[in-house]
Amino acid sequence: MTDYAKITLDAVVSENADYSNPRSKLQTTQTFTPSAYVHQKVNVLTTGFTLLDFIPYNFASVDSIIIHNPDTVNYISVKWFALVHNTATITNPGGTGFTFTGSDGSILDNTSGSKFTNVAVNDYLHNNNATHSSNISKAMLVTNVVSAHKVIVNTSLTDSANDTAVTFTIVRENQQRVPPGGILTLPGNMLTDVLSGAGNEMQLIADTKTTACNLIFLGT
Repeated sequence: MTDYAKITLDAVVSENADYSNPRSKLQTTQTFTPSAYVHQKVNVLTTGFTLLDFIPYNFASVDSIIIHNPDTVNYISVKWFALVHNTATITNPGGTGFTFTGSDGSILDNTSGSKFTNVAVNDYLHNNNATHSSNISKAMLVTNVVSAHKVIVNTSLTDSANDTAVTFTIVRENQQRVPPGGILTLPGNMLTDVLSGAGNEMQLIADTKTTACNLIFLGT
């Protein structure tokens, strides 16, 4: 049986307490047919991050996440990795593949195939299939784009020449506050990390006291 989900926004600006005769009004609806979903309440702590992991819920992909902060005083900070629009995947160039160099933290497209054309400084490179296990990482911060064929990352790399297995996903770190009583809806361009059974794709932290937040995950 198919499940149906709907997110509705009804924003009204009025001079009247009953919101009649609005000066401005916006109504919009987004619908989904998720094959997987989770609805839960999470206690968000003030020290360290409360970590959320999509893997135990068997999500192949995430369509949307809704976070509701019911607290009347306390805000919640949310941090996550988002895929970079439609250029998120960097395939292996084949041939002699990529080379990882530990001395300068560089990753080189040996074929000069411009595999890093869409990468920018402060992007993160995620991979779960590097030939050398020490080069597998969900968060290689790009500190320099030397060329379309070469980037420098801040991750400690192990020398590995001619890696014809590794592929990358370009992600960016995002942070957002959810104010007291606020609702944050995030689009489905989330990194679903399969590097381990505890990928921790999302981190939440409360301002001044532990807060119980409501969350809904929609996906496949």
